Amino acid sequence: MSKLAIAMKITLETAFHTTGNLRRLGVDRALARAPEGVPVLPATTLKGFLREKAELLLQAWGHPVCTGPEPDHLCKGPEPCLICRVFGSPRWPSSLHFSDGHLINEETTSSVRAGVAISRHRRAAFPQRLFFVETTSLPSTQWHARCEGYFPSPSLAQEAAALVALAARWGIAIGGGKTRGLGWIRQIEMEARIDDQVVPEAELKAIWQAWWEGRHVAEN
Repeated sequence: MSKLAIAMKITLETAFHTTGNLRRLGVDRALARAPEGVPVLPATTLKGFLREKAELLLQAWGHPVCTGPEPDHLCKGPEPCLICRVFGSPRWPSSLHFSDGHLINEETTSSVRAGVAISRHRRAAFPQRLFFVETTSLPSTQWHARCEGYFPSPSLAQEAAALVALAARWGIAIGGGKTRGLGWIRQIEMEARIDDQVVPEAELKAIWQAWWEGRHVAEN
């Protein structure tokens, strides 16, 4: 078995929001927070963001992959697609396990923004639909996040690293309120290690090239 560990540094250029389970007086959608009270980028948010981008890219290149999040649209047979093999499905455990992202500058505070519910069909505001959303206070924040897992061979671990790196490069925004200008991504820097050895970017690019040509790594 080969261990894949991926460290990510996510730089956002706008305030960030993702709704947590805690309540806050005067706020309809409070930020997700760690037990010590600091804002976090939930592992589920990060994983869902990367999975969605990976699905879109591989589909655009003609690969037969699943389209979440509905369980009926995910792999049902004994051989999962590349997406389900890396990110999992209700019938196939995820090979990668994500941890919550944490602020590099933990002194970042939060602020509350007012919003109005909009009817996209009528292109007008709904009457009496004012709400309040808690966001990070700084317009630009940096987050550390990690994921790791075990794969049957180094080549499969390398394939998973390439998939995550590709999805990370493609994203525009993460979290809630993306259409309102929240969570816009400036850059996601990533370092992948297989059995504690750094994976060169050239090897990841070779895998992306194979996918763009319609080939799977397993065929090489």
